[in-house]
Amino acid sequence: MSDQELQFMKSRMEQLLIERGIHLDHDEMLSELAQLGCVVDMEKKDVRFTKELIDKAVAAVPEKFTLYSPSGKYDLEFPNPTGSFYTRTNTGAPNYRTVKGETHYTTLEEVDEWYKITNVMENLDYVTLPSTSGEYVPGDAVDVYTLEKALKHSAKHIWIQPYESDNVQWLIDMAAAAVGGLKNLQEKPIVSFISCGVPSLTFKHMDAEVLYRCAKSRIPVQPCSLPTAGANTPVTAQGTAFVACAEVFAQIVMLELMCPGLPVIATTLLFNMDMQSTYTLQSNTEITIARLICMELFERGYNIRAHSYGTGTDSVVMDEQNFIERTNLIDAMAMSEASVLGGAGQLETAKTISPLQLIIDNEIFGIARRIRRGLDVNDETLDWDELIAGLDKDPSFSFLTSEHTFRHFTEPHRPDMFNRDSPVNWELEGSKTLLDKALEKFNAIMASEDVYELPADKAAEVEKVLKEAHKALVK
Repeated sequence: MSDQELQFMKSRMEQLLIERGIHLDHDEMLSELAQLGCVVDMEKKDVRFTKELIDKAVAAVPEKFTLYSPSGKYDLEFPNPTGSFYTRTNTGAPNYRTVKGETHYTTLEEVDEWYKITNVMENLDYVTLPSTSGEYVPGDAVDVYTLEKALKHSAKHIWIQPYESDNVQWLIDMAAAAVGGLKNLQEKPIVSFISCGVPSLTFKHMDAEVLYRCAKSRIPVQPCSLPTAGANTPVTAQGTAFVACAEVFAQIVMLELMCPGLPVIATTLLFNMDMQSTYTLQSNTEITIARLICMELFERGYNIRAHSYGTGTDSVVMDEQNFIERTNLIDAMAMSEASVLGGAGQLETAKTISPLQLIIDNEIFGIARRIRRGLDVNDETLDWDELIAGLDKDPSFSFLTSEHTFRHFTEPHRPDMFNRDSPVNWELEGSKTLLDKALEKFNAIMASEDVYELPADKAAEVEKVLKEAHKALVK
């Protein structure tokens, strides 16, 4: 966006929240927002904001914060000190595509498998909860059972998506148990939560409960919008970006009013409906541009960290369309101002996760990070001295033996699983494709020891909360 368009978007978004507002199905939160100065209609459950409250909330968003990891080895400082972005795995997909190509609902054993892989992927920074099926664990407590696995086995920060209103506090309690209590969790949050708005500018009780309980417990939130252009938001990518940003911004305002200084990451995960098939798509070209608009609005417009999809596809298999779409998406998003790019391991418009795709996305994220880092331009990188002196003194001068080459030849990025050799050597090494190499890496990871396990005393406390949650939640 131009500066004029950016200011126009901010102005219209704030105007929408002041004049039209949102619908919020949560009586406790409505009462508290009314006490804080919001214009609240308790009967209709509508909330409107004032310009003063919006400005107050934006001023309260912390410019710097850290999301911590269970192992202590993968803590995430925001803004990223390197100027790069952080990455995460996909969330919400109910299906698991095994390395044999079989697709079924996700099991708890596959959740273990998933975290064993993510722990050793150097370009994956934090993880989500795979959507374990209610066929394998009690449906009323799917998220609680899956979080227990994450807390026991993930070395990296955990992003939690609750599935029931009653489960939110249990999820917080379980995370607290893993670190020795709520105070420790507040000081070093190893988890953050997702909350969403569906339908447009409406927050159902479960997502309002996430906002309310996290604000009360001082747990970071990555407030999210999941709009579909042409279905529940305007058909134009611009209109969908606008509504998504407004939904996320409203959540940030409410969180900062209830809990000033709470770490937040604006998360706009945009989709659009194909009007010929009526199928929901993730990788439409215009919706990718809309994601760039969202990142710019929050990062440049408000200095609030922002998060969107960095990889994904509408293809149902790991074919050519899959790789074209996900690399096109990550290349565009790598050059945006996003602080987090997500979706690693997903296929079929985020409905399926694949361990092989996860391993390949680790390589794709590495390339994207190299793109974001850019190139320094100075006399050393231009090789100015040799260009001035060397060529004139020796017409047969070769850069292959240059001192400058010796200083810099290791710098070009070399993805671990990509072929960088001749066809002859490729054939001698077995003519392996990218998928072959991904399968090899998968098997090597599965054969190795886990790199992280929650200490036994903390694991016992987590199990205790799980048993209590089961009694309270499972009907």
